[in-house]
Amino acid sequence: MSDPELMLHLKKGETLAFDELYARYGKQLLGYFIRMLNYDKPKAQDALHDLFLKVIEKPELFDGSKNFRTWIYTIAYNICKNMYKHTEIVKEVIDELKQSNSYLDENFFSHSAAKIDAAVFKNALKAVLSELPAEKKTAFILRYQEERSIGEIAEIMNCEEGTVKSRIHYTLKIISEKLQLFNPLN
Repeated sequence: MSDPELMLHLKKGETLAFDELYARYGKQLLGYFIRMLNYDKPKAQDALHDLFLKVIEKPELFDGSKNFRTWIYTIAYNICKNMYKHTEIVKEVIDELKQSNSYLDENFFSHSAAKIDAAVFKNALKAVLSELPAEKKTAFILRYQEERSIGEIAEIMNCEEGTVKSRIHYTLKIISEKLQLFNPLN
């Protein structure tokens, strides 16, 4: 079977299709991750796990008219890019720690932890937003990132205010479910 055919079977929940895709691409993607992540094999294995988890969770994101190999390597590239960003943030915090004369300053540690948490949350939010339909994503971004009023959004999107409110409501619900890890009450 071709890769697109396997993806169709995976969409139906057939695990043998996943096994075949993993057999075809697992080894070469692990090699890619090892090279991209400075030969850190455990980190590369984690990245490979994340990649195939995304494939299992969202097989419908694959467009059958596109090349599967290109699609899966695009996901791999994005995983590496996110890991690089995380590594840069951690490095900045470590550098701040080295420059600080007071290693026991609780405010300093709180500030550093907050920077890491904020960056991780921002990346997670970007990932969730990228999965949303365009109208929900647009309504959310216009409201909370561009700080537009409901009336302005309705005008921009050429729809009723009630429709905008509904889109924002459902988007917030999706975000709160997918990012519940960041909820301090959990």
